[in-house]
Amino acid sequence: MTLNELKGKYARLSNEIDRLAAEGVRNEARLMRLMNDLDEVHRELCELRLRTFAAPTLRDAVPRPEPVTLRAAVVPINAELSLAG
Repeated sequence: MTLNELKGKYARLSNEIDRLAAEGVRNEARLMRLMNDLDEVHRELCELRLRTFAAPTLRDAVPRPEPVTLRAAVVPINAELSLAG
């Protein structure tokens, strides 16, 4: 399942559990089945999150450029005198 499908299923199951609780219906078998389904969706979301974090990113695939080291220009003293003259 995709992330959006899992989120939708999680929301639907949560709402259905809340609705049963609000109605005060004592259908414990249905409530347990819904809670088990919700736990399964939660596990799938956790697995998807772990796979997402483990997947390589563009930053991992593209080599980084070497850092440029800036150096001050060294001008010999004699060169300054010959330029002034």
